[in-house]
Amino acid sequence: MDAVIAWVDGNDPQHKKKRLAALHANPNKIDLTSNAVVETRFNDRGEIYFAIASILKFAPFIQRIFIVTDGQTPAHLASFAECGICDADKIRIVDHTEIFRGFERELPTFNSLSIETMLCFIEDLSDEFIYFNDDFFLNSPVKRDDFIDKNNRLRVFGKRRSTNMLKAKLALRRIRYRILGKGQLPAHYKTAQVLSADLSGLDYYIQLEHHPHPQRKALLEEFYAANPDILRQQISPKFRTIDQFLPVGLCYHLELKNGTAVHEPPQDVVYIKPNNYSDEQLDALRADDIKFGCIQSLDEFQEDQIMKIRKTMAAKLEGYLSLPVLKELGIVVGANDRADT
Repeated sequence: MDAVIAWVDGNDPQHKKKRLAALHANPNKIDLTSNAVVETRFNDRGEIYFAIASILKFAPFIQRIFIVTDGQTPAHLASFAECGICDADKIRIVDHTEIFRGFERELPTFNSLSIETMLCFIEDLSDEFIYFNDDFFLNSPVKRDDFIDKNNRLRVFGKRRSTNMLKAKLALRRIRYRILGKGQLPAHYKTAQVLSADLSGLDYYIQLEHHPHPQRKALLEEFYAANPDILRQQISPKFRTIDQFLPVGLCYHLELKNGTAVHEPPQDVVYIKPNNYSDEQLDALRADDIKFGCIQSLDEFQEDQIMKIRKTMAAKLEGYLSLPVLKELGIVVGANDRADT
């Protein structure tokens, strides 16, 4: 089983230039405060290193870690191997041009839903893989059967919801936007899940939370091969739109319909956001009774809060963050400390 992490450094001048050009060239009116285009969606404050280190420490069954990027590489990625934390071939950069092969005209893209749709086309990816946003991490040791049970069914964690209410709300919002001339509706996480359930033929959806998700690439490849128009429509927008489905939701709902997934109650997640930061949240990070974590929009925290979070994570992941990474994160390391600590 492999892990896949989607990552972007929105502070990179070249990436920002491409992104702004695509935004201004967009034929539809996009609200510049929409979550599809706000800076925090693209900003990087080193969260990717916590995701990688947590996989190396807490999920030794993971064969390889694929990091999907747009012509970029995290600055100190090679230091994980150079410091002996993992083998040189453990981590591989996957460029968008690889997963969009045959669909190059859709590049560049700044749309996480489009990118997530194409992850199943990573070369040599294992059929079963676990998808991480770059702000997801493992907070304690996990096993394969935390994701796929002993009957080889995907474990789908979340509350079961009817699609009818959200579909009615969506219809009303479309009418309101049309009357007010407000342009394009902003993307919506729950709506994307409802659309994925619709595509699978279910009248309910599982409300997914912010933690790593297992997927099976063969199922997704088969669906896209049978529905090329749906695939093309999904990956064509440069930025997230209200009409796109959630790819991991599509996988889960198809698996549920096929009887190859099992629905379970929501998992506990250490979910830290700028508006809920507290000492209690830091204590949850230090503990090992919750398996998954997410630190969302780290760039929007106060600087002292960022340093507390970084130091807490560095202590939790001791031995799995290289010296160059620790220095990049502003963690003080003694002169006599080894580079692999």
